[in-house]
Amino acid sequence: MPNPGRSPARAGSAKEAIRDAAAALFAEKGFAATSTREICQRAGITKPVLYYYFGNKEQLYEELVLDTYSEYQKELRRAARRGRAPTERLVNVLSAMFSYARHRHNYWRVAFRMILAPEKESPAINYVEMSDAQERLLAEIIRAGVRQREMRGRPEFIAGAIVGMAISSILGYLLTGQPPLDRALAKNIIALLTQGCGVDSTHR
Repeated sequence: MPNPGRSPARAGSAKEAIRDAAAALFAEKGFAATSTREICQRAGITKPVLYYYFGNKEQLYEELVLDTYSEYQKELRRAARRGRAPTERLVNVLSAMFSYARHRHNYWRVAFRMILAPEKESPAINYVEMSDAQERLLAEIIRAGVRQREMRGRPEFIAGAIVGMAISSILGYLLTGQPPLDRALAKNIIALLTQGCGVDSTHR
């Protein structure tokens, strides 16, 4: 068994290696088809090391998803606090969503796999509730925009549309590499949904 107290850096890297290997395999093969042996081989560790950090494959999956979701939500909330104008804050949040998808694409693949093709054997994760949390964050910013007369419309509908376009863009990126998930795309989506189709767009 490893002793994290004796070698924090090595222990931390081992746990992260397990998480990264599991995310890649769950994204490629799904939960049921992925074995602990494959996770260990890809992470370069032994089974006792995996069981030290995660009691079993189910616990590994749950912690992977929930910890990633918590980290993701913290990123979005930090982005929401940057900038003064509500429109700028919306762009910041959407840009953070795109950045996370670019750098942690396997975690998004796991989520899409479980939403679109749920496995009976996999631990129950409420992905719909997770999506609702980011919509509530966006709606809160939009309400501020409505109060300041910077925006018009129902905050919940606009927030849902932003999330829908974000997911569509992320799915396209994961499948084809397009569209580029950059700040320019985030600006154009927010402009479209807060100002209307007549807005001039320079992002092709």
